[in-house]
Amino acid sequence: MTIKELLLQEIDNTSNELLEELLRFLKSLKAAPQQPLATYRELLERIDYLETIVGVRKGLDEFEQGEGIPAEQALTTLQYKLGIPPRP
Repeated sequence: MTIKELLLQEIDNTSNELLEELLRFLKSLKAAPQQPLATYRELLERIDYLETIVGVRKGLDEFEQGEGIPAEQALTTLQYKLGIPPRP
């Protein structure tokens, strides 16, 4: 599968609200900024922020569709994986 096909597949599985936000972000990168980005790091922070929003929204969508596991079960799994002893 090509990158273009993968992108089109992702687009098909993404909400319009999220796609609109992504499009605004991409347009902001192409437009001449009113205040130039001070550093490359600021751009990376903006990308990181967008990735976080995408991840949270995707998780919420999955949760609304009945996917995922209860929080208590997730925390117990993390405790086990990270070797954190249970609370007394």
